[in-house]
Amino acid sequence: MKDQILNLFLPILIIMYGTDGKVFRVSKMECRSLDPSFTYFETCKVTRMENGRSFLYINEVILYKDPINHITLNLGAFKTANNRRIQFLNETLDFCVLGQQLLANKFFKFLMTPLMRFSNVNGTCPIQQDIIVNGFSVDENTIKEIPIPNGDYMFQLRTSLLKKWRTVVRVYATRVDKYSE
Repeated sequence: MKDQILNLFLPILIIMYGTDGKVFRVSKMECRSLDPSFTYFETCKVTRMENGRSFLYINEVILYKDPINHITLNLGAFKTANNRRIQFLNETLDFCVLGQQLLANKFFKFLMTPLMRFSNVNGTCPIQQDIIVNGFSVDENTIKEIPIPNGDYMFQLRTSLLKKWRTVVRVYATRVDKYSE
């Protein structure tokens, strides 16, 4: 039901707010392991260019050595204003069937499709390697289609491995009409 409502209103939001020239300026990123005996982050950084564009780098080291075939992702999106966070998206999906669900869930598609191009994650299970995101570019060509108005946002990706929440990655960004020249 929730996806049907999203599919109904998403085109309306795109028409209302448009997507031309709307970009995200990333201010910071936080990566946190909820179980350091299972996984930890070796790298978690944002590299910002002078023109406002950013690149995200993550290297998550997984200490658990057996294949991991139960992976759940939870994506939250929050509008931030006046020291408050208003959550407008809270979606959860099974990563091991990501291929089918990615097409059904528009927000996961907007965020995960470009992210997977810059990572060693291919959307199949089991996972047996560290997770590496090497220079995910946040520019005019990535995630601009997300139909939200200008303002400050926090995007949160929580990961459950073997039925236990293990990591939280938060990206803080501002939606603007264009990057500073």
